[in-house]
Amino acid sequence: MAALSLTGVASGVLAPAAHAASVAHVLKVTKVPFRGTYTGTIAMLWNANSVSATAVRGTGTGTLVGKSTVVGSGTAVTSSTCDPLSGTGSITGSGSKLMLKVVSSSATKACAAAESAPTTVTVTGVAKVTGGVGKYKGASGTLKINGSFQIQSNKAGSSETDTFKATLSGVITIRK
Repeated sequence: MAALSLTGVASGVLAPAAHAASVAHVLKVTKVPFRGTYTGTIAMLWNANSVSATAVRGTGTGTLVGKSTVVGSGTAVTSSTCDPLSGTGSITGSGSKLMLKVVSSSATKACAAAESAPTTVTVTGVAKVTGGVGKYKGASGTLKINGSFQIQSNKAGSSETDTFKATLSGVITIRK
């Protein structure tokens, strides 16, 4: 009988302590609306069947990150005036960084207003938040992209740098 009492006391004492230790490791998940507006430059290199955005660099303001910079690069196949695009980038501000990947799909596209340049190109689509650095480590979410820029040439072998403006909006999940 004494052995049963000790086992009961020991399990009663250890179980709450073990439970408290596991609760201390639970991550807090916060969903935060994000909206950022950026302006800057986009450097492009035209090939026979594609265009590469070799450097996208801009500044602006975004929820969570405040005054921030956006950088990235990407590509699109140029088979018509409205083509899917893909790329990667980041938004850095407040000592932290959100990492992005443009989702390549028919919904994520760059559409030129005319077949020949000069013309306006409108970019719409989705970017996934693939992680972060600093206080955004482990961040995830989906941001809608709306932007535009002017191109001066779309001739194979040409390169140019133009100005862009873009808005990113959506919900970001932050794990703490």
